[in-house]
Amino acid sequence: MRSKVSELRHKIKRLETLIDTSMVFSGILDIDDLLDTVMQKAEEVMGAEASSVFRIDEKRRDLYFITARGEKGKEAKEIRVPMGKGIVGWVAEHGKPLLVPDVRKDRRWFRGVDEKTKWVTRSIVAVPLIAKGKVIGVAEVLNKKGGRKFDKGDLDLFAALGNQIAIAVENASLYSDLDRLFLSSIRAIVEAVDAKDPYTRGHSGRVVEYALHIGRAVTRNKDKLKEIEISAILHDVGKIGIPDKILGKPGRLTRREQKYMERHPEFSAAIVEPIELLRKLMKNILHHHERMDGSGYPDGLKGKKIPLVARIICIADAFDAMTTDRPYRKRKSARTALRELKRHCGTQFDTRLVNVFINEFSKNRLS
Repeated sequence: MRSKVSELRHKIKRLETLIDTSMVFSGILDIDDLLDTVMQKAEEVMGAEASSVFRIDEKRRDLYFITARGEKGKEAKEIRVPMGKGIVGWVAEHGKPLLVPDVRKDRRWFRGVDEKTKWVTRSIVAVPLIAKGKVIGVAEVLNKKGGRKFDKGDLDLFAALGNQIAIAVENASLYSDLDRLFLSSIRAIVEAVDAKDPYTRGHSGRVVEYALHIGRAVTRNKDKLKEIEISAILHDVGKIGIPDKILGKPGRLTRREQKYMERHPEFSAAIVEPIELLRKLMKNILHHHERMDGSGYPDGLKGKKIPLVARIICIADAFDAMTTDRPYRKRKSARTALRELKRHCGTQFDTRLVNVFINEFSKNRLS
C-alpha cells in the first residue's frame, strides 16, 4: 500500500513539473533563463546531477551546447559533438529518445566530453527536440543521484518536457531573427541621420559600443543591456529635425542655433513616443544631455534623478564627440578625452560610471 502511495505522489510530482514548466514558458522570454529554469526543474524531479541542451549546427553538421548545468557546465559549453557521435549525436541523427542506464556498456557513448571536462558520466536520458517535424537539437539529463538508475518513467517525462523545450528553442530563434531585423532596421535609419553630417558618420555605432562596455560592467541583466543598446542607437535620431546648415556649420554655432541644436533630445523622444515597444526608452533618450550638477538640458535634472541609461549614454556620447573631428576643432587623443571625463566628474558626469568606463577602456583598448 505504501509503495502505491509513493508511486502516486511521484506521478503527481511529475504532472506538477509539466504544469510548472508550461507556466515558465509563458512567463520567461529570454531563452537562456528559460532553459536554465526548465532544466533545473527536470533535474529536481528526475533526481539528476546535471543536464544539457544542444542545438544542431546544420552547416557544420555537429551539436553545440546552448545550456549546460552541473559541476562542469562551464567547461562543457566549449565542446562540440559531431552528428552521429555519442549518445546525443545518435539521438540527433535518428530523432529517437534514448535511455542509457550505464554508458560504459553502450558502444554509442562518446568519451570526448568527459575527457575534456573531467566529468564522470554514468547514465543518460536523452530526447530529440523536434519542431515542425524536424530535429533541431537534443536535451539530456545525466547521472541519477544516489547510485540509482533512470527508468522508463523518467524517459516518458523527459520526452514530454522535450516537446515544450523544442517549441521554446524554435520560438527563441524566430524571436532572435526578428530582433536582429529590428536592430538592423533602426541602425540603418540612424546611420542615414548620421550621414547628414560627415563629421558624425558612425557616431551612433561608436556610442553604442562605449555604452555597452559600461553597461556590461555594471549589470548582467539582459533586458537592461538591450535597453542601453537601443537607447544609444536612437539617442540622436532627433537630429533628423535639425537643418543641415546648423548640423554642418564649419564654425561655432550662434546662441540661437545652439538653443535649436539643444532641442534634438526632445525631437528624438518625440520620434520614439508613438512606437509602443520603444516608449519606455524615451526618458533615456530625452535626458542624455542632463548634467549631474543640474545644469544640463532639457529639464535640468540633477544627480540620480537622471536615468542610469541616460548617464551612461552621456559619457559615451561625450567621449566620442571629443575623439572625432568636428567642424570647429580637431579631435582630442583618447588619453586627453579620458582626462576630460575625469575632470568633469560630479559636475557633468557620474563619477562611478566614468571610473567604470576608464577601467573598461584600459582593459579593452576601445579606441
